[in-house]
Amino acid sequence: MDRLSPLSYAFLAAEDVDPAACLVIGSMAVLDGPAPALDEVRELVSGRLPSVPRYTQRVVPTRFDLRAPAWSDAPDVDIDRHVTALAVPPPGGRAEVAALVADAMAQRMDRTRPLWDLTVCDGLPDGRWGLLSRVHHALADGVSGTGLYRAVFDSDATPEEPPPTAPGTAPGVSRRGIVATAAATVRGGLALGTAAWPVKQEGLLGSLDGHRAYAWTEVGISASRPARRSLGVTLNDLVLAAVAGGLRELLLERGRQPDPHALRTLLPVSSRPPGTAGTPGNQVTLMLSLLPVEIDDPVERVLAVHQRVADLRGAHEPEAGLALQDVAALLPFPMVRWGTRLALRLPQQQVSTVTTNVPGPRAPLSCLGRPVRSLLPVVPIADRVRLGFVTLSYVDTLAFGITADAGSTPDVQRLAELVGTSWQAVLDAA
Repeated sequence: MDRLSPLSYAFLAAEDVDPAACLVIGSMAVLDGPAPALDEVRELVSGRLPSVPRYTQRVVPTRFDLRAPAWSDAPDVDIDRHVTALAVPPPGGRAEVAALVADAMAQRMDRTRPLWDLTVCDGLPDGRWGLLSRVHHALADGVSGTGLYRAVFDSDATPEEPPPTAPGTAPGVSRRGIVATAAATVRGGLALGTAAWPVKQEGLLGSLDGHRAYAWTEVGISASRPARRSLGVTLNDLVLAAVAGGLRELLLERGRQPDPHALRTLLPVSSRPPGTAGTPGNQVTLMLSLLPVEIDDPVERVLAVHQRVADLRGAHEPEAGLALQDVAALLPFPMVRWGTRLALRLPQQQVSTVTTNVPGPRAPLSCLGRPVRSLLPVVPIADRVRLGFVTLSYVDTLAFGITADAGSTPDVQRLAELVGTSWQAVLDAA
């Protein structure tokens, strides 16, 4: 049996420990109308589901939890329950779409069934419609989560186009010599250890209320090339700088002076070999970085982000994260289960946000002849992290999706506007 890795199991355990957590990732595709009949979409998905076999399996626990849960073929995949329809409340504008996404992403999945679903959303402006896809994080990470697209979308990409992989893929530990690997792991472990220092309380860390708020903003990718070239930074650097700038302005509007030790973000880093973007599971490690919210100048802020990420990679934080996962995989599962649940019950005070950058389709998509105009990503939040950022590229557009705890961060739409303004400020200044 294909058993869950310790990391994949942790996403299930997070829901078991915290009733307000929902570890589901997803995206809303916005398509030209008219919307197809629900039966058309169900028939399409039913015919293509065998191409993504993990989506026909469910998680099965073992007796007495002596071994990790395993993926097992579901006795029946009821397409009618996995593909449903929902109308966007009138007038179907940005606020209504965001509210629909936020409510859907707070709903947990039935673990007795395969951990995915699709919702046809009619009633968007200009005669458009949406397709909301949800996948449990135990099934896939951000990169492989787009595998569900194969069951519903057609692509203009040629078959020879290699599958996308996440930028900054973590180097494989196995490629290093034993001594070099051990030394890098120790250095990375020490670097991660420094992140144990609690961050300053700025209202972005605390218990979740179970309700979510969502907002998004979109920017152009090619328009950022001159700035990236002149400053010598990456697209990911611009993303982090935009998030830091948006959070800085939000804190100022709340009457708080941004502190250099206030906001530490978790940065997922793909550890996938090239060409494995569609393989299910979680192949990811991490880095932990303080966001430079104390810096006002947009150019200085993006340069600070660039240097901090370079320092974290130089300290081998991603390798240390992989080594920790390797060690956990060797332990008896009861120890992993006990340790994971204990860690999730402790009130962590080290990470304020999560920021992830997912490479999406580089060629246009369509569904039943309707072109996809936008892909709006959604990231889950849990473990006292009240704010999460995710970017998803689609052709030449980069969409920022922001998930927030509704009770503590009701001004998430304002934050999305500030992130977009911060992105443009770097381009203008450079």
